Amino acid sequence: MRTYIYKLKDDTGKTLHGFTDAYDRKDLKKRLRHSNYFFVAAEPAHREKIFNQKVDLESLLVFTRRLSSLIDSGIPILGAMHILWRQTEDKQMQLVISHLRNRLEEGKTLSAALEDFPRIFPGIYRAMIEVAEKAGGLTTILRRLTEHLEYQRVFVARVRRATWYPIFVICFALAVFVGMFTFFVPTYQKVLVRLKVELPFFTQMVLSISEFLRSPWTILGIIILVIGGTIGYRSLSRSARFRYGMDRQKLKLPVFGDILRALTLGRFVRSLSILVASGLPIIDSFRVAKTTASNEFVADQIDAVQKKVERGNSLYDSFREVPLFPVMFVEMVGVGESSGTISQAFAHLADHFDEEVDYKQSRFFTYLEPALILIVGAIVLVTLLAIYMPIFSVWQGLMH
Repeated sequence: MRTYIYKLKDDTGKTLHGFTDAYDRKDLKKRLRHSNYFFVAAEPAHREKIFNQKVDLESLLVFTRRLSSLIDSGIPILGAMHILWRQTEDKQMQLVISHLRNRLEEGKTLSAALEDFPRIFPGIYRAMIEVAEKAGGLTTILRRLTEHLEYQRVFVARVRRATWYPIFVICFALAVFVGMFTFFVPTYQKVLVRLKVELPFFTQMVLSISEFLRSPWTILGIIILVIGGTIGYRSLSRSARFRYGMDRQKLKLPVFGDILRALTLGRFVRSLSILVASGLPIIDSFRVAKTTASNEFVADQIDAVQKKVERGNSLYDSFREVPLFPVMFVEMVGVGESSGTISQAFAHLADHFDEEVDYKQSRFFTYLEPALILIVGAIVLVTLLAIYMPIFSVWQGLMH
């Protein structure tokens, strides 16, 4: 049998996509004959390629929110999947939902069906659905997952703001620097040559920098350096040891390292809070939550805590013995553990890290903007002085 991606239309003319196995197109049409939809087209596909696809976070959030609402209103899971399949506009998500529906019709559980799409439904998502299937309360779990995905959206926005905005500002400063020395300075260099005056050392230095930046060899060298650096970094990134070392060094960067640590720990502890509150055992919660740590050094430290807990140590002692976690973190875990409110303690810690990220980001950007404005202003001022000093000297000589 082969896998086919098919295209159907409903009675309103809306296009729907799905995939299933069939011997050939004729067999596929026969299988879809009783679907009450109009067959449009079909093409062979590889199941592995479909299962390895990704959808954006927004599509997953919309799917989860709508599924939660449908289940909460009393609609059975199969009926809810059929409604979502018809309602979803995203083609990739239609393919995913059609497969989930088919697996449910075969008698599989939802968590088992989600396992087929590991790049779409993360470990925390699948684990919480499995908990709901065993203990009940699917609506509650879906609501928590919706809240978690909304938090993930905020998290992604924070990461982008923490990285792309400074990069944009720095690139702007570099563009001003390069523009001044490759366009502005050469224009006035011709004027200075015509004046036939002895140029101050300061001016000669600016002209030399300009000529160096405009040299074909310099441009070629920069291109080779960028391409070579990119290829080299990608090659080294395949090494787990290199990634571990890089991730560890990132946390030591001034200002940015503190923001990154707070972001990573906040995401981990938020996931841990949701998993524990959903009824997943603490060891399993650690195993799933550490996959949300995008920093390999942090993930390794979390793994060290997990192993200590597995050996029978308390959460308080386990976190206290790992240097990554600050004193306040450890003490709040200790209070939550002793009072039996560990999931609430994790939630409070997650809120604390979120507030810390917002505060440190705002302070960082408060100092970054004026600092870069001063740097750009200094570059412009120095360049103008270097160019106009000889012109002023000639003008003063003419006046005398």
